[in-house]
Amino acid sequence: MERRDIELYRLALFGRMVMGVAHEVDNHLSVVLGFSELIQMAPDKAQKVRENAGKVLSAGERTGSIIKAYSQYARPHPPVVEPYSPVKMLSEMMVFARYDLGRNNVVVGAPSGPPDLLRGDRRDLGLALLALMFNGSEAMAEKGGELSIDVSLEAQGWAITVTDQGTGIPAGISGKIFEEGFTTRPEPHHAGMGLPVARTLVAEAGGTLKLGDAPGGGCVATVRIPISPRGV
Repeated sequence: MERRDIELYRLALFGRMVMGVAHEVDNHLSVVLGFSELIQMAPDKAQKVRENAGKVLSAGERTGSIIKAYSQYARPHPPVVEPYSPVKMLSEMMVFARYDLGRNNVVVGAPSGPPDLLRGDRRDLGLALLALMFNGSEAMAEKGGELSIDVSLEAQGWAITVTDQGTGIPAGISGKIFEEGFTTRPEPHHAGMGLPVARTLVAEAGGTLKLGDAPGGGCVATVRIPISPRGV
């Protein structure tokens, strides 16, 4: 897969999440406006003014953090190898992804895992995991459900799983799911690129991506990346 195709998919996917970013920013902007009004109404109460000013500052910083993170993950870029926490990366992405995921009545649990650092391109692995999350979310679009994300560090390396409560992989298509352009969903924005992009980016990180039926029903996507992936 060409890098150009990956970046086009990145822009399309992050474009879908603009409403989520707007929703999060609006929440914090409401705090800024509300407490700014309280500050204006209580000029002689110094302690209360300081407390309200602190809340305004915190909300402003949080808004800036959301916009900065979104811009970093959405911007096309050449791969950069650096140490990062996959758990922190997932937490950053959840801020602007959960709104769109929730449109399918999907609940996403907060990712948890070890504090250790993985070396690689955080934005590329983030895009791969977002593709898997949206794939799982769309599999639950009819009835909703829970999307679970687990991160672990084993002797062989990192293991990241995304498990949905959908109907699992339909019979007869397991050999096609990673083909570019293949999709079982009719909606216009399903171009059949999510899983191919995810597998390509995981492979570039020196890892593997496998999809299978989850024990309790649904599908589980498993990403495995060795501790010392090639190229690092």
